Amino acid sequence: MDSNLQLSHNEHFYRSIPIQETGEPLVSLSDISPRIKVLPYYFHHNVPGALNDCYLRAGAAQRLALAAENLPDGCCFVVLDGWRPSEVQRALYETIRESFRRKGMNESEVARELAKFVAYPSDNVDMPSPHMTGGAVDLTIADPEGWLDMGTGFDEFTVKARTDWYERAALLTETELKIRTNRRLLKQVMANAGFENYDEEWWHYDYGNQRWAMLTGGQAIYKGVRK
Repeated sequence: MDSNLQLSHNEHFYRSIPIQETGEPLVSLSDISPRIKVLPYYFHHNVPGALNDCYLRAGAAQRLALAAENLPDGCCFVVLDGWRPSEVQRALYETIRESFRRKGMNESEVARELAKFVAYPSDNVDMPSPHMTGGAVDLTIADPEGWLDMGTGFDEFTVKARTDWYERAALLTETELKIRTNRRLLKQVMANAGFENYDEEWWHYDYGNQRWAMLTGGQAIYKGVRK
């Protein structure tokens, strides 16, 4: 079966954007800044192929370090995922698809939710999933007391994971106002460093890949990376 048939309309559009590959290497995020902590989520959850570190392309990593320097005093980034081998993407896609089926969704509903939350796995470096490029990062912010409250957990695939959920709510409690402030902080420091947020997931940011190019009108510079 042609893999393109599995892509959502939006995915099919951005994965057709031409890429002028820079050749930047993947670099580990473990030692690039004292204000960036790495917690490879999928490795710790035993996802097949997941690595015990997080990587980005060199240019994206430099921008992430810049963003970290603009966090409030005492705060740091906690990076949960970066470059993702196609094996990991495939395992996540199948696992999440089955989780939606177990909720009683029909196949049309499953396809709709998958299109929101997990990119179709690809081995084609010219039509990669965003994380395969090394230009996508999943992260949150921590202060000395722990992770800031963002309203949902990482990979919690609900409507409240939408970055603007607390912006659109009519009445917010004191706790929800704090969540809104925390999400705004993450988005602001990442945007100032050149990243674009994926609006269905408060934790996901792109730089240099095809989805980033679609959102900014810029030139995609990162193809998929096999390793």
